[in-house]
This record gives sequence, structure tokens and C-alpha cells, in this order.
Amino acid sequence: MLKYEPKRQPEKKTNIMNKFSLLLGSALLTLASAGSAAKFHKWVDEDGVTHYGANPPQGVVSTEVNTRANASSDQDRELEALNAKRNARQDAKEEAAQAAREAERLQSEPDEVVKERCEQHRKNLETLKNKPIVRSKNPETGELEVLDQEAREKMIQSSQEALEKCNQN
Repeated sequence: MLKYEPKRQPEKKTNIMNKFSLLLGSALLTLASAGSAAKFHKWVDEDGVTHYGANPPQGVVSTEVNTRANASSDQDRELEALNAKRNARQDAKEEAAQAAREAERLQSEPDEVVKERCEQHRKNLETLKNKPIVRSKNPETGELEVLDQEAREKMIQSSQEALEKCNQN
């Protein structure tokens, strides 16, 4: 006669040990990868170009760069400054291109350009005289700023002088 034996369940201790071993192994791998972060150096060559690499050239002053995921606040500030410089260069290029297009247009259609400028002076003068608060773009920051009374008066005078020249033409 056959005797029924229930299927043996794996012991709970073995199951817990497997999980613990897996957890311990992954923790060790994480620590090993964080501890073995490569050292990189930053240096500037004689042309003013910044370089990064594992080994700086001989005789060049370099600084070690933090390559871990949590960048220092110094690196954040440097990145912000770099992005600001890049944006400023891009803005300057766009302004130069716009000025070149305007100069070309002034040569090809001088009467039309003068007419448009005179009309803009009229609109500016009307705004300066009739609006209680006037904002102007700051050329250095690019932000709109409220004009004080002194700046407003200078702009009114400048617009009136420009309109007198327009009326003479």
C-alpha cells in the first residue's frame, strides 16, 4: 500500500537567508560603485579653453572635479554662469544679425525705413505723454523696467527731436 507524504515546503529560514544575501550583495555593489568614482581634472590651456580629463598635461595647474551624482553648489553656480555666457553670446549674435538685416534694408529701401521709424517715434511719444506707467526694456538685463520721471522726460525730448527731423524730410 502506498503511503501519502505531503510535499515538503521549503524552510522559511532558507527563504529569508536568500533574500538577505541578495540585499547584502546589492548594497555592497552600490557602495563599491560609489566608492570607485573616477577622478577627473579640469584645466585651462594657454588659449583659454577649458578641458576635462583623467590625466591633466604635465606642468598645468588643474582642479579635481566631483563626478558623483550629487554635484556641489560650486558646480551648479559654474554651470549657471556658463549657460548665462552662452545665452549672452547667442543674444549678441542675433542682435548683430538683426542690425545687419536692418542696415541692408536701410540701403535698399531708405524711404520706407525712415517712414516706419517716424511712425514709431509718433507712437512712442503718444505713449510717453498719455500712459501713467511706461516700461522700457533694459539693454543690459533684457528685463522690462518702469521709467522714472527723469528718464521719461529724456525720452519725450528725444522723440520730439526725431519727429522734427521727420517733418523736415
